[in-house]
Amino acid sequence: MDLIPHQIADHSVRLCESGEDCAILFARAPKPGKVKSRLLTHLNAEEACALHCASTSDVASLLAGAVPDARRWLFLSDQVDDLLENFGIRLPEGFGCALQEGVSLGERMAAAFERAFESGARRVVIFGSDSPTLKPEIVQQAFRQLDDCDLTLGPAEDGGYYLIGCRSFDQRLFQEVEWSTSNTFAQTIRNAKKLGYRLAILEQWFDLDEWNDVERLLAAASRGESLPPNIAAFIERLSRRSPIS
Repeated sequence: MDLIPHQIADHSVRLCESGEDCAILFARAPKPGKVKSRLLTHLNAEEACALHCASTSDVASLLAGAVPDARRWLFLSDQVDDLLENFGIRLPEGFGCALQEGVSLGERMAAAFERAFESGARRVVIFGSDSPTLKPEIVQQAFRQLDDCDLTLGPAEDGGYYLIGCRSFDQRLFQEVEWSTSNTFAQTIRNAKKLGYRLAILEQWFDLDEWNDVERLLAAASRGESLPPNIAAFIERLSRRSPIS
């Protein structure tokens, strides 16, 4: 396992070879105070950043195990440097690193889809970094569904989605979508239907965004349930101290 990024790939670098699948993990750059801001009522900035890194690391490991034959990339929101000494995302072997391009989340995902398809990708799925407990079968299903469907979506409980995949991309899919709101999923579905897309909707899951989501993990750990390793280590540390009041 290596700390990232050793090298951010230039935009000219192809994400895959023709006919390959591409799994893209979107994550914010690990900067204290800039990630997991909704958790700062209970965590300090460093703890929130450590949680973000743990979650991103576990999703990366999930992808490596679930779709080993796909090309796998971490797309960061910004460049990072010395912060990795204390707040490092750990990636399995075989991951590339690139920067997201665009202003809104929709612009950034559109640019990633287009770059992958320009490289010759057959199926492309973008994953969020906030669902570390996601089951490997769901990851695999996201790709399989694209054999028969144009678009696959994994709905999140908050009205967004934890993954989106397609086998070709049309910019109109993201038109007039309110990003990071309770309307995101429904508005994307609306656009997909207008485009005549065949849809595959996966199992609903939860994102690790609010304090009650962290409490879910604390409760699961107290019941002896298995958690992904980086999240488990974070929850273990968190359980030893009282939240910020």
